[in-house]
Amino acid sequence: MRPTLVVLDPGHGGVDPGAVHEGTQEANITLTFARELAEALERTGRYEVVLTRDSDVFVSLEARITVAHAAQADVFLSLHADALADGEAVGATVYTLAEGAADAAATALAERHDRDDLMGGGVDLTGTDDTVAGVLMDMARVQTRPATDRLARALVGGIRDADLHMHRHPWQQAAFSVLKSPSVPSVLVELGFLSSDADRARLGDRRWRTQMERALIAALDTWVAGEVALQDLRLR
Repeated sequence: MRPTLVVLDPGHGGVDPGAVHEGTQEANITLTFARELAEALERTGRYEVVLTRDSDVFVSLEARITVAHAAQADVFLSLHADALADGEAVGATVYTLAEGAADAAATALAERHDRDDLMGGGVDLTGTDDTVAGVLMDMARVQTRPATDRLARALVGGIRDADLHMHRHPWQQAAFSVLKSPSVPSVLVELGFLSSDADRARLGDRRWRTQMERALIAALDTWVAGEVALQDLRLR
């Protein structure tokens, strides 16, 4: 069986540092984690990895989605570590796309992650008016959604099985633009919250990051096995 192609998307970068708390920048945390996870995935021999960025540079939301489609990705994981001004959010959270958000906190996160409402590529819409294009993209997302939901379920299960701390609502939905690819199963993983002292310490701990990386790989293994059985992985 061919390797599964994973596009890892370290959130933010360059002029956009993301959340900043106690001197820690989200863009640096996500890049460090993405590089380490990429190495761990490739060491298995079961995965090929493409990063949407491999340095502290700005990459637009649309460009991140374009990278996934150009690579003919089987899965897209966007990595983040946000901060909340209000509340006491703690633990990893898995997000899938929804036109609305599960709650006010998810809405706020989505608004900070992306200020523009964009639609990703993957469907040839040349010569198609905006209304028809929107319908075609919605139809493509409907076809992809079951695989995305199975991916989210596997990620939550993998993190829990590794006994790593998760948010009290571990799987949520929000209108993150970076998840709007019509044809690639796409999930956003909040590794933790920089506004939480406990999460910030975990994110800076190499041993914890290794545990989380192993949990994500185990989850991907579970998901890939299921998709192969269902013959849902795209043939290239």
